[in-house]
Amino acid sequence: MFTRLFFYPLNTMKSILFSAIILITISQGCHRDPDQSKRSSKHIKEIEKNITEPESYFSKNEHMVLGTLYHQQAAEYRALCYQAYNIGRMILDKDLEDKTVDKHRIVILDIDETVLDNSPYEAACILQDINYPTRWEEWCTKASAEAVPGSLEFLNYARSSGVSVFYVTNRKQNLKDQTIRNLQKLGFPQADEEHVIMRTTENSKEGRRQVLADKYHIALLFGDNLSDFTNVFDDNNNGNRIKKTDELYKEFGKRFIILPNSTYGDWETNLYMKADNPSDSMKTILRHQVLRGF
Repeated sequence: MFTRLFFYPLNTMKSILFSAIILITISQGCHRDPDQSKRSSKHIKEIEKNITEPESYFSKNEHMVLGTLYHQQAAEYRALCYQAYNIGRMILDKDLEDKTVDKHRIVILDIDETVLDNSPYEAACILQDINYPTRWEEWCTKASAEAVPGSLEFLNYARSSGVSVFYVTNRKQNLKDQTIRNLQKLGFPQADEEHVIMRTTENSKEGRRQVLADKYHIALLFGDNLSDFTNVFDDNNNGNRIKKTDELYKEFGKRFIILPNSTYGDWETNLYMKADNPSDSMKTILRHQVLRGF
């Protein structure tokens, strides 16, 4: 059982929220901020149609809303991305000064939420009550993901400095052409057959990183998931991952550059490990169980 966090009955709260949504929608229709996303009157009518009943407005993926909006609306998200790539540039410059390096320099990057922003897919999951992998391949085939802030500028700088770029992703092999096309549309350097390395038989990226490490000097690794850096994070226990992060704290901002991702990741998947194929309601319970209050 959950402790109710509001003093109003739940139905009353839904009615209040519904009324607020209608007022906000009407207000946006009358006083439109030109800096906001362009919304046609037709789109607003669709929103009003979909929330005729307050209960129908609440998605099973409601827990994803703020995380997805953080990516799409928060200037702080963009600032964190710029900060990550600015730090990466400083570290790369320092590495380039090291004349003892006798191998060709490379940087390795994850793709999703590291160089490509998939928040429109997450938004679609919320609005359509679907979950990955439903419509994921359709989204990838559109090749319309935008660049994560700062990523393109950094990688063009790396190439101008003679550093090669490898994209190591856990997207499946059948999505390689679509992924390359998306990267190329945005102007990412070395977005080609050789430098875009897809998932093969296993989720862990360690084997693919080792192949590159045997041939090249890896100056930096970028990712949004800790397993993008080393296999010590290929763990399904969040407590262990936190412990290992604390042990390797000196590597972050030195060799590992992590990007913010509030929408999904191994950390969330690991929350559900206690249950076998948990339902949406069970996932809600499991999320609440690990919250630490005061």
